[in-house]
Amino acid sequence: MTKVVFVSSHLKARDGVSVEAEKWIGVLERWGYEVHRVAGFIPGAGVNDHIIPELNFRDPVIESFTTSAFSTRREEAEVERELGSLTGLIGEQLAPVLDGIAPDLMVVENLFSLPVNMPLTLALCRYVEEREPPVAAVHHVFYWQSPAFSSYCVFDDLLVSHFPPSLPRVRHVTISQASREELYQKTAVTSNCLYYCFDFDNVRGQDGFNAGLRRDLGVGESEAMFLQPPCTIGKEGTKQSVKFTREFAAAAGRRSHLVVTGCGEGDREKIDHLRRAAGVSVIHVPGWLGRKRDEPGMGFPYDIHDAYARCDMVTFPSMKEGFGHPIMESVLHKKPLLTSNYPLLEELRGFGFQFLPMDRQAAARTVKLLDHPQLMDEMTGRNFEIGRRYFSLEALEEELEGLLSGLIGSPVK
Repeated sequence: MTKVVFVSSHLKARDGVSVEAEKWIGVLERWGYEVHRVAGFIPGAGVNDHIIPELNFRDPVIESFTTSAFSTRREEAEVERELGSLTGLIGEQLAPVLDGIAPDLMVVENLFSLPVNMPLTLALCRYVEEREPPVAAVHHVFYWQSPAFSSYCVFDDLLVSHFPPSLPRVRHVTISQASREELYQKTAVTSNCLYYCFDFDNVRGQDGFNAGLRRDLGVGESEAMFLQPPCTIGKEGTKQSVKFTREFAAAAGRRSHLVVTGCGEGDREKIDHLRRAAGVSVIHVPGWLGRKRDEPGMGFPYDIHDAYARCDMVTFPSMKEGFGHPIMESVLHKKPLLTSNYPLLEELRGFGFQFLPMDRQAAARTVKLLDHPQLMDEMTGRNFEIGRRYFSLEALEEELEGLLSGLIGSPVK
């Protein structure tokens, strides 16, 4: 049986990298592959899941090293000594686990993209150089795209040589054509583009379980509910959504609510300030919606798909995203999408999708669209069919088959 091991900081978690990795894992398991996970954080770990705490970028020692290393306050020699020590520590734990699995293929998720755990990346590179397994290196976002890694002290050469590395049996995978072109322009590294894909055959709709979601949020059935789903957009993006909600309420003469699920508890004060300043209903529910129904630790039993099913429209005021799950999730749930014109959007519009721009006319357009359900159904239905054609799990299977053929030969299905 062909063995595949996924290596990352987090797996089976709620973050986007984990979610996309599970889609690949689902395809490979349907094909009959034996799949293992190796990570620092794996909630609900099973028999083929291997946890090494230091692989987690949230591990206190690793997080402390990363925070202090990407600054100008430490001596280079001191940073290099700590990096070498941590790399050795992780390598001593990682190599035996991987050797015990003896994978026919390794899938490395974002570890060759962002230096959130540089000791792990260096240890993994050493392992790949010594053992030479076939590797699919999946890049969700690169370090040069993140302001957090714009200043550093001794890592110039390491960033160039390891993010990503150029190794003979490593095939690189990006999540958009724009990212693919950017990678080649900056590093001369070639890659395959595999878009995020979604299950268009099993879409959650309105049902008895989520019938009470609006009531529990304090949103009336005749009132407008705009959903700003999980994403990293910051205060300025939320400010746009709040402004739009206020303008729509005035134009439509309807009480309107903006439900924000994508910011952390630390942003509550900022969002409360925006709500008071705008004089509009902003419902902030971090930790309220899970990735699945009745997820432990969530404030209510609903998940994000229930929120999509019960909202009127999705807002996504992002300035810069690698892909942006809410884009395709709005398509999946046949909801109109109001979005900023961030770079990847033009690539997605090239497929034929129709999204509403977040501009001065956004409120007027939305009033017209919601007042004419036929127009809305035509637009969202067309978006759905385009999404099914290019971003479905069937499309992922085709792309994975081509990728694996170049790494380990034709997949056995």
